Amino acid sequence: MDYKILHNLAPGEYEHPYDQKALDALQATRGIDTVVRKFHEYGIEKIFTIQITGSNISVTPASFPGIYAIFEKSLEILNLSIPPDVYIYRSDDELQGFTTGVEHPIISLSHGSIESFDEEELLFVIGREIGHIKSKHVLYYEIGAVLPLLSDIFAGATLGLSSLISMGLQIALLNWKRMAEYTADRAGLLACQNVDAATSALSKIAGLPNTHYDQFNTEHFVRQAKSYQGFEAGGYNKAIKYISLMFGDQHWTIDRTNELYKWIDSGDYQRVLDRKTEFRLLPKAEDKCYNCGSKIRKNSISCDHCGILL
Repeated sequence: MDYKILHNLAPGEYEHPYDQKALDALQATRGIDTVVRKFHEYGIEKIFTIQITGSNISVTPASFPGIYAIFEKSLEILNLSIPPDVYIYRSDDELQGFTTGVEHPIISLSHGSIESFDEEELLFVIGREIGHIKSKHVLYYEIGAVLPLLSDIFAGATLGLSSLISMGLQIALLNWKRMAEYTADRAGLLACQNVDAATSALSKIAGLPNTHYDQFNTEHFVRQAKSYQGFEAGGYNKAIKYISLMFGDQHWTIDRTNELYKWIDSGDYQRVLDRKTEFRLLPKAEDKCYNCGSKIRKNSISCDHCGILL
């Protein structure tokens, strides 16, 4: 397949509007500045790096030339100039990837995804992780992974952080994470450029058994997704929504497929492919971190990217 190389692709061309809205709510939540600062101060990200590099198999042109070629193609398509490291980790029940490392990203792919996905589906999965990197999702994903443990760890160190890790902060983080997945799915589709491949990948993530691949009706899966009514449809109070969000191990695959097809059906996906959105985004004047150059939020006391105090 001949893929369109999306020259100068900017995250704002495909990011889901709920992603930014939920991020604004998260960044306005009491305690997030302190959590970010302590996350950097105590080197928690280094733990992720040590664990991944000490446990999993690295993907290189020499070790896995076929997988690395797919990875390189996704980098080229999505316009990510500095390649992350890639590893494969053992998991018997996961068909996904995840990314760690703000300054030096590492993409980890489950061995199940390598075994279950074809080339275009892998482009979708890897493209999703590149989307997370381009949209600077990685820091908050890392914090979300360890947030349940931070309260006990820091309470023992008398840092007073446990009182800041409120239910409100946890809910804001989980809600943003769900919305960030919408953006990542869009990046995945831009990478594979095949709606059927993206749909089949999502159906496998949703639980499609290996023994039923040949029998599965993807049109039924799409109809199910399009008929799905989530919390945004109304009729649910905040308590029910929050209780559901606390089930953080859910992939929300039907919900995500619904949102992805809204983007496709709107014509916006095709407009990005045709590069009609390339010059739509105008640069804005922003405050920058004096240490790393990243955007600084209004009234922030530390840089979300590098953690330095301002």
